[in-house]
Amino acid sequence: MLTRIIIFLLVVGLVYLNYTTPKVEEHQAFLLAELEQSYPVPEDMREKLWRETDYSNFMVCSVMKTREGSTMISYGFLKRVKLVDTEWVDKVKKQLQRREEIY
Repeated sequence: MLTRIIIFLLVVGLVYLNYTTPKVEEHQAFLLAELEQSYPVPEDMREKLWRETDYSNFMVCSVMKTREGSTMISYGFLKRVKLVDTEWVDKVKKQLQRREEIY
């Protein structure tokens, strides 16, 4: 009887963690908010950024990473998204700054 209760609690815990895993849209919104602190991001630049990134869902957590090199940009757990690679954000901000200076 005790093992059934423990197994039931483990299954309920896994279902809850899977339910609260951030989706790709939440990662994109978080990264976009980080990027727009200095410059607005044009629509064509957003599409380019999302083409260069990849989303992975591991059932209890999710990760946004670059396609080239597979470096982790952000991870999500329990409906929260955290930034890992500040260098990626700085690189994109420099691209936005150069683009702003050209126009």
